[in-house]
Amino acid sequence: MSRQQNEEDTNSVLFDARNEYYIGNYMGSINFVLPEQGTAGPELLSYMYLSYLAIDSGRIVASDIKEGNSTPLQALRLVHEAFEQPSRTEELLEKLTDKVAGEEDETNIWHLATAIVYCHDGQFENALKILHGSTNLESMALSVQCLLRLQRVDLAKQLVAKMQEISDDATLTQLAQAWVALAQGTEQMQDAFHIYQEFCEKFKPTPALLNGQAVVHLGLERYEEADSVLRESLLKKHNDYDTLINLMVHAHLTGKPTESITRNLEQLRQFYPKSDFVTDLDKKSAEFDRLCLQYDVEGGEKLLAI
Repeated sequence: MSRQQNEEDTNSVLFDARNEYYIGNYMGSINFVLPEQGTAGPELLSYMYLSYLAIDSGRIVASDIKEGNSTPLQALRLVHEAFEQPSRTEELLEKLTDKVAGEEDETNIWHLATAIVYCHDGQFENALKILHGSTNLESMALSVQCLLRLQRVDLAKQLVAKMQEISDDATLTQLAQAWVALAQGTEQMQDAFHIYQEFCEKFKPTPALLNGQAVVHLGLERYEEADSVLRESLLKKHNDYDTLINLMVHAHLTGKPTESITRNLEQLRQFYPKSDFVTDLDKKSAEFDRLCLQYDVEGGEKLLAI
């Protein structure tokens, strides 16, 4: 996470661990770091702990990074606590923002950790404030994601252009280009597909890369191709969040039986009960039921009046 990322150094453990994390091969990133754990600095270790967080193994983060740890890795312990204890989010964000404001963040870990917690809490504007002005590719890539969540594709495109000026061939720059291309719709989607395909061939297919391809196929109505890559993604992780959602979209678009959608939805509820998708769906379902009941009552009253 250093400010000067040397993407050219393809032989370094740091490059490998970082790159595996970027493409969603979290166990690959962990396996690069583990042999170096005894002597590794905070920057290298951060990718291992971020990967543990990504695969819902945050307890390892809490076990390894003790309270009071004087390195920037303490920030990742706070991220884990925010994920596990949403009621403490405000308190934890106060700690994170105080640290960001009070000290030089040479590794950029504190800034990214703070932005991650803001994003997790849906506070994308505040995350952007933390990341604003950074020329660190990771901060810029996270800013692109925030802007896309805020439906500001125009600003995301501008930021990607700045990333290209810094390092056009960097993995994060290429991925950010793909995210923006997907957000722009069908005319640009094939560009995103080529990026995901290139990374699958250059490294290895991961659920993140395969789901990127699947979204392109769905957007271009290539449903058989979408089904194929989603099935491949399931083989790599049977309960992958994005894959389950995209399978539901695919089932809806191809007119598959309701049972197919229900099966994937139940898996989402089982493995990701507090996820944005599930909580938002439950809110909409509750609101629909409330409106139905309201109209039933109003309709009944009118009948009685007659």
